[in-house]
Amino acid sequence: MLLFPKLAGKIVNEVQMVIKEDIIVVDTKGLIIASTQQNRVGTLHKGAQLVLHTKKKLYIDEFLEKQLEGVRMGINLPILIDGRIIGVIGITGNPVEVEHYADLIRRLTELIIQETVHAEQVESKTRGLESYFYEWVNVKSVDQQFIDRGLMLGIQMQEPHLCCFIQLKNMKQKNEDGQFIEREIFEWFQNYFQMDDVVRFGPGRFLLLKSVDRHYSDGYFRSQLGEVKKYVEMKYHTSLSIGVGKTVGTYLIAQSYKEAQKAMKVAGKSESIVFYEELLLDIMIEEVPIELRKEYLEKTIGKVKNNQELMDTLKIYLANNQSVKGTAAEMHIHINTLHYRLKQMKELTEIDPKKTEGIALFYLALKLMDRL
Repeated sequence: MLLFPKLAGKIVNEVQMVIKEDIIVVDTKGLIIASTQQNRVGTLHKGAQLVLHTKKKLYIDEFLEKQLEGVRMGINLPILIDGRIIGVIGITGNPVEVEHYADLIRRLTELIIQETVHAEQVESKTRGLESYFYEWVNVKSVDQQFIDRGLMLGIQMQEPHLCCFIQLKNMKQKNEDGQFIEREIFEWFQNYFQMDDVVRFGPGRFLLLKSVDRHYSDGYFRSQLGEVKKYVEMKYHTSLSIGVGKTVGTYLIAQSYKEAQKAMKVAGKSESIVFYEELLLDIMIEEVPIELRKEYLEKTIGKVKNNQELMDTLKIYLANNQSVKGTAAEMHIHINTLHYRLKQMKELTEIDPKKTEGIALFYLALKLMDRL
């Protein structure tokens, strides 16, 4: 691997927190690419060139300081990754004084590099998975090449799966704090759903591909999602909405994906967990264009929608299954008052809330209002 200036700068910053001496990082050409002294960046370091050649530690005393171009008294050490030298780190100072922590600094440097490489590899695999999933949820057929690509990413396409969307609220703004929280939650999801695949699918949104093997339990999965929602909302103080598809897919998951999308749309309204299989009226409503919704509302409750008293009465009346006694008790009004309000509803809308047809029309209207 190559030692780039950005990574070298990170090494200098990290090491500088441990020691006060000046530090340089040199690439495989002998050029200083990072230093606590900016004027040294870009200059050739003859001492580092010797280290690159010998792969051994170099003590630079007063004599060598005068003999070698661009060097200062101190110690130069090879940076080794998997036995291969990828650069040199230099610590300025009296070699006798800095020697006792020189190897520690080198080890710290190598750990920083290994950690960075690992993080880049993980990020690379994550991007690969995201790209693959974006393709997979839209394809209508798969060939062997596509299947093999999935296997390389660790995806067992032949296994049955369900699609599940998880959406964090207020994650549209991609500021630094939001990105950190989203990344931390994503990593927690990956650990929690170890046997499944989780990918980021837009701002604050994740797609979970839930394995539905012989050990799968619908009840257990529901309890898992409940725990996930509770944990995230308590720790990060943000609401969580979850939509789960119905169709179990093996090589093709487009249907389950579309179902999860629709369930997610409904879940987002109430910030809850919604399974597609439980949706009836909600699915139909989501398919109705906005203009048609508005037209329907205007023809049903258009003349009373701004009358808070009548609207509250209608909502409570329907919530109590049209029980006059129950509605009057909840609203703390006389039964005659309730009858008068229901009569007003009929006169103003020409729809009778006491008849089956009227109940259905008003119930659908209230559902449409919630969506708007």
